[in-house]
This record gives sequence, structure tokens and C-alpha cells, in this order.
Amino acid sequence: MTGALTKVRKIDLRSLVAAFALFASVFVFVSTGSAVQAQTGNQTTAEKQAEAEALISRLSDKEVRELLVGRLAEAEAKEARGREEFNPAVIIYRLQRDMGLISEEVQHIFAAVVDLPAIFPAAWAQFSADRKDGGLIWFFATMAIAFGLGFLAESALRPVLMTRSGQGPQEPVESTRRKVLTLGGVLLKRLLLLGVFVGVATAVFVLFFDTTQKDRIAFFFYLTATGVFRASIAMSQAFHAPKRGNLRLPLYDDGEAAYMHRTFLITVGFGAFAFFTCALFGTLGILGYVHELFLILVGTTTVSLLIYTIVSGRDLIRKDIQSGAPLESPRARFARAWPWIFAVFTGFLWTGIVVRELLYDFVPYGAALFTIGLFAVIPSLDALFYRDAVRFEAAADDVRAALARAGRLTLLVVVTVSLASAWRINPLTMSDGGYATLFAEAAMQVAATLLVAYGIWQAVRIYIDRKIAEEDAEFAAQGHDPGEAEIGGTGMSRMRTLFPLFKRSVQMVLGIIVIMIVLSSLGVDIAPILAGAGVVGLAIGFGSQTLVRDIVSGAFFLIDDAFRLGEYIDVGSVQGTVEKISLRSFRLRHHRGAIHTVPFGTIDTLTNYSRDWVIMKLKFRVPFDTDVRAIKKLFKKIGAELLEHPEIGEDFLQPFKSQGVFEVDDYGLVIRAKFTAKPGRQFMIRKEAYIAVQEAFAANGIEFARPEIKVTVEDEQDDDDDIPATTREKVKAAAAGGGTRLISHTAADAAENV
Repeated sequence: MTGALTKVRKIDLRSLVAAFALFASVFVFVSTGSAVQAQTGNQTTAEKQAEAEALISRLSDKEVRELLVGRLAEAEAKEARGREEFNPAVIIYRLQRDMGLISEEVQHIFAAVVDLPAIFPAAWAQFSADRKDGGLIWFFATMAIAFGLGFLAESALRPVLMTRSGQGPQEPVESTRRKVLTLGGVLLKRLLLLGVFVGVATAVFVLFFDTTQKDRIAFFFYLTATGVFRASIAMSQAFHAPKRGNLRLPLYDDGEAAYMHRTFLITVGFGAFAFFTCALFGTLGILGYVHELFLILVGTTTVSLLIYTIVSGRDLIRKDIQSGAPLESPRARFARAWPWIFAVFTGFLWTGIVVRELLYDFVPYGAALFTIGLFAVIPSLDALFYRDAVRFEAAADDVRAALARAGRLTLLVVVTVSLASAWRINPLTMSDGGYATLFAEAAMQVAATLLVAYGIWQAVRIYIDRKIAEEDAEFAAQGHDPGEAEIGGTGMSRMRTLFPLFKRSVQMVLGIIVIMIVLSSLGVDIAPILAGAGVVGLAIGFGSQTLVRDIVSGAFFLIDDAFRLGEYIDVGSVQGTVEKISLRSFRLRHHRGAIHTVPFGTIDTLTNYSRDWVIMKLKFRVPFDTDVRAIKKLFKKIGAELLEHPEIGEDFLQPFKSQGVFEVDDYGLVIRAKFTAKPGRQFMIRKEAYIAVQEAFAANGIEFARPEIKVTVEDEQDDDDDIPATTREKVKAAAAGGGTRLISHTAADAAENV
């Protein structure tokens, strides 16, 4: 066995997708069989219906009534029998009856243990009987010649078909699509070569050698076993890729992949040749309990080898399924439990097959083998989609990440349909109402519903997220910063405001629809649920009028486009920038940092400071003797310069200009200027305008008026006698300075001018 495995390991790596191809072929075969069965059933039903209509046309009314009464009685009796099946007493009776049959069969099988060693000589005697001298040697020679010519034909075609097939690139390959396409192409070519080998060997044996029926049976049994073993080699090389680490799908290193490949081949090799040997013994007349015992021993040994492969490689399987997920995540827990679950499931499945073998004639060996093979590769394929989704999310490729996640759901649907077809559970053609059929139908409907809903949700989510990202990037590129605005600020677009609400609405609607469809698929009548939901909604509406008022008011505010995200609004008691909008309320961020949550129903008046344009008016105080016309020309020049400013020039809607003398107060002339700008940019422009005016006044010798107090002091002695000494000294000092002095000049007055 070791030498055979060494020889197998020396075979070039030619098949990465072989496992998938074999499972797909089995699935297609089973599905095709089901379709043919369905078509035949439909034709039979149509013929029966035509015959029934012809028969009814020849019956009288009385006979039709009698026939109808009889049919109704039969239906009632059948329904009564169906109700009896749910009787626990009947179930227990049938269970103990089956247990008795199993016990009896097991006793007979164990009694045949003494006859087991004799089946090999008996089979050899039967196989070599009725032959001429040298006939047995001639059979083995013809078999060797057929196999040899098949290998020669395959070898002749190999250089043409497999050009550079094993010389793929050794650099790391990240793309799963490239891996699958590369190895899938190699696998198909290897399967084609295997087909050439089988076809040539069959043709040589059938056309050129006249043999007996038992020789032909033996030849085809072992040719099939050889084909299964070689196809398994190709599939294992395709899946485990022991020599092509750059194209390997599971997360194994070269040594781990070689180990899994080797143990898999031991299991498949033993099972294939042992099962076909057992089948050959049956055709040679080795039947009865000893044959059943031999079959059970072969199957148990094969299943034990498979369980050993699973348990011994549990750490490798866990690492592949976990795929770098956190240790306490559900995926990591599933990865740790799956090898044990798979091993126990395999043992229970084989036990069920043995029990069915003891009770019934038909045993679904093919369905069981397909199920085990499917469960062996499905977790790894799911892990492959999971790793792709994580990789695409890290690369910010939302579309491919969504496709990878959708691939996992598609895998679930394919597995459900494949298992239903393998076990001959087809809800499209079966109408017996059995539990298996109902369960399969519900499972497929639920899986298909989840897949469709997930696809719709991902498409909507990706579209909305991309639009939001584009709007946010454009908003940021325009230099808008809500933190810099005191009052105002350009808001986002109306669609950017509504996109999050659309997203949440679609999510809620899809969730409700999926829940209703899933409940309906499981047999739950959703009509009372919908009616109850309507009543509950009506009760909630009456009991929560404030909530309803908030939701309805919010809908109308959004329909009226009263405000958007990023806009600065005032609702009377609070003001700030709109930061978030929900169905019931919205959140305001005050320009000093405070957050206000405002229900829509509490708004009486809403003032929006961020729409279209804003006018800013500035006041400057100059002395009474200032030339107003000169200031007007100076402001016009300042306005032209500000329009050319690199940071604020584009924010003007109307330039900075003078409005003339606004008022005259006790300290001078108040001259007012104004400009029109984009909302939120007026404060930056105001700052630059103040600086420009200050510099222009200084350059042209114009001063700002300052508040002054003038005190007139007379030199009469009488008046001096009434003034306190300290105050009199201060006044004399002021008079010595020219009769007037600036007494007070507050910081607030200075700040108003500059």
C-alpha cells in the first residue's frame, strides 16, 4: 500500500477541480433522473385523466353519483388512516416491530461469521469454474492488455492535451477566479484523458476478446473501480493541491495538503476496490447473510478510515474553516466543532444505511456517498467565499465583497437542492405530502427567499453607500466644515439627506417580507398574523399619538424639503447644524458643540440659515470730518480685491460695497457696508473684510472714531473751592494738557470698530 501511495504521489498534479466535477456530475445525473421521472409521471397523469374523462362520458348520471360517493368514501377512509399514523401507539408498535426485525437479521448475520473466511475460496472457485486450460490466465492477460492499451492511448494524447499543464506560475495567486479557472481547465483535461483510457480499454476488451459473462462483469467492475480511484486522485489533487501551493484553495501548507491527500486516497482506494469486489462476489453467487456481513464489514472499514481522516486532520480542517476569524467568533466555534460533527454524522449515516439494509431491499448508497462528499467540501468552499469577502472589504471593493457573500447563500441553495435530488425528494414532482417532501420544499423556499432578498438588499445598499460616499467627498472637496460656521453653512443635497432613510426603509420592508415568506413556507398561516398586525398597529396608533405625530410631521418636513443634512437651522428653542435624521426626530449640533435631539412633532417654526444666500452687513465709525465719498471709493476697491482673494473670492454672490452713512451718533459717523455670500462662508469673508478695511484706512490716513468725554474747566476760585482736592488736581492736569482729555475707551468699543 505504501508503494502504491508513493507511486500515486509521483503523478503530476493535473486536477484541482476534480472533486467539484465529480459531485457536479452526480448532481446532474440525479437531477436528470428526477426530471425524467417527473416527465414520465406527468405523461402518466395526462393519460389517466384522458381515460377517466372518456369513462365518465359513457356513464349515466346515477353511475357518476355512485362513483363520486365511492371516491369520497375512499378519501375519507384514507384521511382516517392518515390520522391513525399520528397515533403514538401505532408508532411505538411499528418501532418495536422494526426493532424485532433488525434483531433477527443481526442474529443471522453474526451467525454467518463462521462462514466468512470461506467466501474467498468459494468466490475463486466460482470464478475459475467452467474454464478451459489456461482460461483464467487468458482472462488476466486480456485484462492487462486492455488496461495497457488504454494507458498507451492516454499517454499518446497527453503531450498534446496537457501542454505545460503542470508548469503553472509559482508566484502567489490571490484571485480565486484565476485559481478555479486554471485548475479547472487542468482538471477537465485530466478527466478527458481518463475518459480516453476507459473508452480504449473497454473497446479493446469488448471487440477483440471473446469472454464469458462473468469475465465481462469482473472486467467492468474493476475498470470502474480503477476509474473511480483515478478520478478521486484527480479530485484530491484539484482540491488539496499538494504540489501547487500558489493555487491551493484550502489554507493548508504543502505538508498538510500532502497528508490530507494521502489519507483521502487510502480511504477511497480501499472503499472503491472493496465495494466492487463485494459486488462481484454477489454476481458469483455468494449471497445471503454472509454476503451482507462482508458488505457491512467493508463499509464499516471504509467509514472508519474516513472518520480517522477527519479526526486526525481536525486541526487542519479547523484552520481552513476559521480562516483567520477571531477565536470567540461564531465562525471559530463552528470551525472547532465541525470535524467532530462531521465524524459523528458520518457514523450515524452509515448506521442508518445498515439499518435500512436490514429492513428494506432498496439502500441509497449513492445518496449517502454523495452527502458525505458534499459535506467534506462545502465548509471549505464556504470558507473560500468568506476569505474573499474579507479581502474585498479590506480593499473597499463593495461589489465583489457582496458577490462573495451572495456566493455563500448560493452555495446554501445548491446544497439544499443537491441533497433533495440525491435523496429523491423533489417537491416539484412529489405530492404525497410526506414530512421529507414538506421539509425539502420549505428549505428550498426559505433558501431561495434569503438569496433573492440578500441580493436585492446588497444591490440597494451598495448603490446608496456609493452615492453617499460621492456626496460626502464632493462636500468635503468644497471645503465645507460645519465646525467653522457659527450660524449658517451650506447643507448637503436633498438626496444625500434622504438616502439613509431610503436605506433603512428598504431594509425594514425586505425584513418583513422575508419573515412572512419564511413563515408561509414553514406552513404558518400568515393571514391572522397580518390581521393581528393591523389591529396592533391601530392600537399603537391610538395609544401613541405623539409618536405618530412625530413620524407624520417628519415625513411632511422632508417632503417640503425644509432642511437637509449639514444645514444650520433654528427651531425656536434650539439651533444648530443638522447632523442626523431618523423617522421620528433629528439631531442638531450647536456651533459650540452641544447636541440637541428634536422630535418633528414639537416644531412650530423652523428657520433655515443655509439656503441659497446670506447677507452680511458691517458697521464702521469714523470722525465727523471724514470724506464719505472717499470711503465709498475705497470700499469699492476693497470689494474688487476681495473678489480676487484665493480663499474667499468664489464665495461672493455680490461684492463688498458701501451703503453710505447709516447713522450719526455722539462719537462720529456710522458707515455701513454689506456683501452677499454663500451660506456659512460669511464669517470667513467678514474676517478678511475687517482686515482689508483696517489696512486701507491706515494707508489712506483715515482713523476710526473713538468715544470721548470732553470736560471744560474754568479758573474761578469759587468753583475750585467746591471741588474736592483730589478731583481738582486731576482736572487741572487735564486742562494743562489742552483743556480736553480722553477719559474712557472701552475694549468693547474698539472691538466694534475693528
